Amino acid sequence: MDPTLFLVVIAGGSGTRFWPKSTSRRPKQLLPFPKETLLTQTVKRFENLVPVHQRMIVTTQSLQNAIADENLNAQILAEPQGRNTAPCIYWAAREISKTHPQGIMLVMPADHYIASPENFCSVVKNASQWAKTNEDLITLGIHPTRPETGYGYLRTAEPLKQAGNCMSPKKVEAFVEKPNLEKAKQFLQSGNYLWNGGMFIWRAEVILKAFDRWMPEMKATWEKAQGQVELAYPQLTATSIDYGVMEKADNVVTFPLDCGWDDLGNWTSLEGLAPSLGAQQGGNVVTSGDLLSIDSEGNIIDAPEKLIALLGVQNLIIVEHGKALLVAQKERAQDIRKIVDQLKMTHPDLV
Repeated sequence: MDPTLFLVVIAGGSGTRFWPKSTSRRPKQLLPFPKETLLTQTVKRFENLVPVHQRMIVTTQSLQNAIADENLNAQILAEPQGRNTAPCIYWAAREISKTHPQGIMLVMPADHYIASPENFCSVVKNASQWAKTNEDLITLGIHPTRPETGYGYLRTAEPLKQAGNCMSPKKVEAFVEKPNLEKAKQFLQSGNYLWNGGMFIWRAEVILKAFDRWMPEMKATWEKAQGQVELAYPQLTATSIDYGVMEKADNVVTFPLDCGWDDLGNWTSLEGLAPSLGAQQGGNVVTSGDLLSIDSEGNIIDAPEKLIALLGVQNLIIVEHGKALLVAQKERAQDIRKIVDQLKMTHPDLV
């Protein structure tokens, strides 16, 4: 383990795209894929890298108890209210800088899937070494495997000069918003674009310096409240770290990842993971339950302790959880949030 490393897992999201299995009380990061929750998988990736007492999870007060039940031996920072990623990273950096201003922060989402943790950790080690001796803000970009329109991208330049045995990063020229299909195909063909994975590595003092430059109101608010989180937090600017700092900074670099990464954006994401999850059955994806399929393919099934019989149907999402049953066309997976919005008014107990 490296005594200079600090793990910061961002786990405050209340995503709805895996409804009905995911709800505000048990969001995606607390769902098993297939057996352990995504949050547990995230923390375990760093078991041999980060000392136990230097691991923290930032979440909301409403999820604090559920995350504590995961028994992950990590400090929990419970936000008084969700304010996007910039405030929670600022809070974690302030906590770490109290005792280790040169500590290396590994800032990771709690709800991503990584098929090859060994490859992932190898890149993290290299990036951490770079962060120790360079004043850079490091974001981990993912080699694109398809012309994806659902992700933001990083436009990269040539690799920087190599330092010792450390793999050299690439300069990030720009953060690019989600493209249309034609642009996504161009990005893939060009070879100098990476998916923006929302994973960061930097020294605590370096990110705090960046906050002071690009979001000086954060420090002013924090010091006015004398570091009292309950007072300061509602006043901190609610924005993402990308928009608040990274897109403005001129010292952003990236280490490319090739580790079978997927952000599990919705139910259809499971199709690409089906082989590693052992979930393929006769042209369908079955993450739980039994399936009897006749002339049916391209369907996604999650129905614990149920037999689902399909006859002549294609490309459906069928999910049962608790009192709810979802049946949707796969092409409408992104629209499941519309169901959740309706249920907030009619059946709030189900969301």
